[in-house]
Amino acid sequence: MKKGSAEILTATKQDISWMVDLSHSKRADYEQHQKQFWKMAENSDTIQARFFEEEIQKQNVIALRDFGRSGFVIGKIISPPEVYDAGATLMIDDFCVKSPNLWLSTGLELLNEITSRAKSKGAKQILLVCGNHDLEKSQLLEKAKLSVASKWYVGL
Repeated sequence: MKKGSAEILTATKQDISWMVDLSHSKRADYEQHQKQFWKMAENSDTIQARFFEEEIQKQNVIALRDFGRSGFVIGKIISPPEVYDAGATLMIDDFCVKSPNLWLSTGLELLNEITSRAKSKGAKQILLVCGNHDLEKSQLLEKAKLSVASKWYVGL
């Protein structure tokens, strides 16, 4: 689907290799900022590839990428815990762009498209992860009018 300046496509099995590469770069960066929580497993790329392959086949998963392979997003429509009445939730855990300067262009296009598709499937809210240090991604989320709902603290 053509929106703005990026062409957004459904991600397929053929995209997994480069998506894992982008994800690895993100994990390596995140690990530098919080070494305990974001510590990568030795075989993290193999695990990630297997996970992506399984996820993109599920009916409740929306997996998108831009035409130029500069970014991707994978979200899963879930039900919140029974103690909350928030409605169906699009949970985005895997959301990467090649370079921080792409968040406000490619990242925004991906977020807009996955939001549109999730709404058409009944989602009432978006939940996604953003590292505390990830300022460019945070700018995107603020521009998209998302707000911080929780913070996690790590230690032992």
